[in-house]
Amino acid sequence: MAIFSRGLQRTAIISCFLFTLVTISIFYDTRAAEYAVRHPAWSAQRELSTITSYATTSANPLFQRPDLDEVTCGTTFPGLFVEIDGAVARGPFHFSPSPVDYQGLVQASIKNGKLYILTTAPDTLPQILHQRTAVLSQIHRALITSPSPLPNTTFAFTINDVPKNNTWGFARPNKASDLDVWLMPTFASWSWPNAHLDAMDTTLLHIDALENSTTWDSKTDKAIWRGTPWFNPIGHPHLRKDLLKAAKGKDWADVAPLNASNVLPLEHFCRYKYVVYTEGVTYSGRLPFHQACNSVLLTAPLDWLTTSALLLRPIDADVLMGRGGAKTSPGSVMAYADANAIYVAHDFSNLEAVVGFLRRNPHVGRRVARNQREWVVGGGYLGLAAETCYWRALVRGWARVVHVDEGEWGTGERFEGWLLGEVGRGRAGARGRVGR
Repeated sequence: MAIFSRGLQRTAIISCFLFTLVTISIFYDTRAAEYAVRHPAWSAQRELSTITSYATTSANPLFQRPDLDEVTCGTTFPGLFVEIDGAVARGPFHFSPSPVDYQGLVQASIKNGKLYILTTAPDTLPQILHQRTAVLSQIHRALITSPSPLPNTTFAFTINDVPKNNTWGFARPNKASDLDVWLMPTFASWSWPNAHLDAMDTTLLHIDALENSTTWDSKTDKAIWRGTPWFNPIGHPHLRKDLLKAAKGKDWADVAPLNASNVLPLEHFCRYKYVVYTEGVTYSGRLPFHQACNSVLLTAPLDWLTTSALLLRPIDADVLMGRGGAKTSPGSVMAYADANAIYVAHDFSNLEAVVGFLRRNPHVGRRVARNQREWVVGGGYLGLAAETCYWRALVRGWARVVHVDEGEWGTGERFEGWLLGEVGRGRAGARGRVGR
């Protein structure tokens, strides 16, 4: 009996201990979930650590499927919808028509799974016409491949560098703002209107081929950049000129203003160990292509966020190099093993020191570069599935909080007919309100 009694006592103690652990675990997860709501960036970074990595864009068949359901989207791409959740959390708002002549503006609606064009700005600049058609084509693709009905809603987007309140845009300020901007995927996910630039998936395949045939040690041990010197953020009007100044005549740099003689295919940037990214007036469309490289991404702290910029987990250069009193940027990490990019000074005054540090510590660069490619490409975040998943989540999230007075809007024109009309007009301009 004594033995039996002692056995019961041990069982009771173990049971109590396990109960305590479970209780603590539940409490922690609850607090963590609450914290994640208040700090979505933390949530995204936490979830990114759960990504199953694949070597190439085509390694996981799910990455190229545009018809994933909502649950599969969430489990396949952890953290993909954090930005949308944050926008929904801002709360309901009334959405009224904007003047039809606002540059780059498209107002549209979704009814019974069909896309209707309500207004298009009377733009004639080919870049605007190409980009808005690409965005509408992406939305149409997300609708017709959806495995379940999407809610009816009315929305607007702009393809301008500077976003408009209560619209979808390519970028938003990387700080607290009164603008209610909902991030949408880049038009490049559809294609570029340029014979020298392929669609996203084609370029990613070119990068796959290059990375699969190139070792880290065989990459050019220099920092690479090409660009237009006078495209700079308002807050840093000399950003690109400062880069050119810092890299001029340096043996560690292949940095030059873009011209006809030094143009590189996007995948060729991946031949270099270090790739410099600079924002333009707001963002630059090159970022996702640079993120696909098994290279170290070097950039000044971002003033603007895009859907792919949300995947950055940078470490500040001075933290990386162990400099005392180093300041940290919002969203940055403290250990290089957790980083997939490096933040350098806005005037690039420490760029040479960073490249020198990486040359002396090749294991650091190798790890940061690997993190970038494994998390971004290996996680499928630049693929067709992630793009269509994001579009559908954007429609659902927007529809949850937008209030529309149907009497303020016309019925519009079906996208298919509108698109044929655009072709018939030779893209020579567009209309204001369309439909009845």
